[in-house]
Amino acid sequence: MKAKRQSTVEPVFGTLTQFMGLRKVNTLGLKQANKCMQLSAIAYNLKKYLKFIEKRTKSGAGCLALLFSVKNRLQKSISSLLSHSTINYSLN
Repeated sequence: MKAKRQSTVEPVFGTLTQFMGLRKVNTLGLKQANKCMQLSAIAYNLKKYLKFIEKRTKSGAGCLALLFSVKNRLQKSISSLLSHSTINYSLN
């Protein structure tokens, strides 16, 4: 049963709420809440991806080149995600 639960989305939400501080989505509207969750998913996947890559690279130059390529991809995806509309945060 534990393997079935860990293959679902439950550990992802647990990690987001417990370790990454996403207890509330402080945005107005469903569209902006979706953007917030997409950014959280990108951060979660990037964290897992970098953890996986650190085990595989052996040279410092390879790590540095990989870091810059991941940084550029992340900047492009975040800018395209945020370019559609701005995020308004509520003060509650």
